[in-house]
Amino acid sequence: MKIYIYTLALATLGFTGCKKWMDVKPEDKFLEEQLYSSRQGFETSINGFYLGNNDVNLYGSTLTMTTMDILAQLYSASFDSKNPNYPMQSYKYSDDLAKGLIDRIWTKMYVNIAGVNNFLAAVDKYGSVMDSSARSMYRGEALGLRAFYYLDLVRMFTPAYTQDSTVQLLPYYTKVGNDISPFYPTNQVMQFILDDLTKAEQLLLAADPAAKQARVSALSTARERTTRNYRMNYYAVKALKARAYMWMGNKPAALAAAKAVMADQSKFPWTNTDDLKSPEYSNKIFATEMIMGTEYIRLLDIFNNNFISTLDGTVLLAPESTGAFINQTVFEGISADYRYQYNWKIVAKAYPTFVKYQDTNNSGYASNRTVPLIRMSEMYLIAAECEPDLATAKSYLNEIRVKRNFGALSDNATSVELTTAILKEYRREFIGEGQLFYFYKRTKATSIIAGNTNKALTMSSANYTFPIPLSETTPR
Repeated sequence: MKIYIYTLALATLGFTGCKKWMDVKPEDKFLEEQLYSSRQGFETSINGFYLGNNDVNLYGSTLTMTTMDILAQLYSASFDSKNPNYPMQSYKYSDDLAKGLIDRIWTKMYVNIAGVNNFLAAVDKYGSVMDSSARSMYRGEALGLRAFYYLDLVRMFTPAYTQDSTVQLLPYYTKVGNDISPFYPTNQVMQFILDDLTKAEQLLLAADPAAKQARVSALSTARERTTRNYRMNYYAVKALKARAYMWMGNKPAALAAAKAVMADQSKFPWTNTDDLKSPEYSNKIFATEMIMGTEYIRLLDIFNNNFISTLDGTVLLAPESTGAFINQTVFEGISADYRYQYNWKIVAKAYPTFVKYQDTNNSGYASNRTVPLIRMSEMYLIAAECEPDLATAKSYLNEIRVKRNFGALSDNATSVELTTAILKEYRREFIGEGQLFYFYKRTKATSIIAGNTNKALTMSSANYTFPIPLSETTPR
C-alpha cells in the first residue's frame, strides 16, 4: 500500500495517509520552506502532534479510556456484534472489526512517527531561523514523542519483553523516504527508544523551561493550557525512561529513573481535597500531579458516547450491574478513597458508573477536558515495585494510598502482600488512562478479575499481543 503524506500536513495537523514512505511534491517543497521560515512555523508544526494525539484511535479514546481498559476487563463491553468493543473484550483479534481497529491504531501511530521524523529533518534543515535554545527544545520534544509512540507500539504489538525480546515484529524509521524498514528485534527497538530519550533528556535539561520552574503543573483553576505538562517536557522524558526500563524488567534502572522524577515532586504537587470538593472544577483526573497529558475539546462527547449513565446497558461502558466489582474488588469497600468518591457515581443506574471525564457544567477549565498520559503516581508505583528494601518500598506505595485517602499498608505487610497491593493500586489509579492492561501484560498475569462478571478470567500470552496488520505485512 502506498499513500502519500505531504509536508503541508504538518501545518494542518492531519498527517493524512499511511506509514511506509513519504513523497514530497515540488509545490509542497515550497510550502515546507514557507512553513519553516520562522519559529512560529515550527511551533505550529509541533502543536500538530499534540492535537493529533487526541484522535479517537489514539489517546483521545482508544489507547486510554475505552479499548485499552476494555482489554484490561474493567468494563462490560457491548454484546452487539457490530460494536468493535465486543471482539476486543474477548481478545478475538482475528475478527474483522478488531482487525480494523488494530490497523487504525498501527497506521495512526506510524503516521505520527513519519511526521515527527519529517519535523526533525526540518529542524536540521531550517532551524537556523531560531536560536540554539529553541532548536534544542523542539528537537528534544520531537525525540521524546518518537520514543513515546514507539514504546506504546512495543507494548501493544510485541510479546512481554521478559517473555521474548528478540522477536522481529516492528519496523523502525528515523527518516522519511522511499525505503521500507525491515522488522527489528524488540530489544533493538527498545535501545532506539532509550537512545532517543537520553538525547531528549540532555536537550531539554538545557532548553526546557520546566527544568528551571518551581512548579510545572497548572493550578486546577486554570482555564488555559499554558504549562509544559501538556508537552513532551523534561520530566515526561525522564518518566518515560522509567516506564521503558520497567517494561524491559530492568528494575535498578527503572528505580533510578523513577526516583529522579520523584525528587522533583514539588513541581507536580499532590491534588488536595479543596480541588476535589469544588463543584465547578472538581479535579477528578488529579491534574496537578500530571507530568504529561493531552487536552481534548471533544472529551465530553467521548464521555457521553461511552460512559454517561443514561446510556442503554448494551452500549454503556461500566462494570457488572451489582456494583460488586467496583465497590468490593477494586476499592475493597473503602468508599472514602478519593478515586471512588469523585470518579464513580450512582446516577440513573443502580450501580456506580465512571464519571472521571464528565465536565458536568461544561465549565471550560483545562483540567476538565484533559486526559493524563503520565502521572507522578506511576513513578511511586514503579519505585515500590523495584525498591529492594521492603520498608522503603512500602513507604513509596503508602505515599499514594494516604494521598488517595485509602489508608496505609500495614507495617507488617510481607513482600507478597506488597506485590498484591501494587497490582490493586494500578487497578484503582489508572482507570480511564489505559495503563492497567500493560501492567497485566508486563507481569504476565495468567488470571485477572473481569469487570463484567467479577470473577477470575484466565489469560494467555496471545491475549496480550496485537497481530501486525496485513496492511503492513502485505505487500512489503
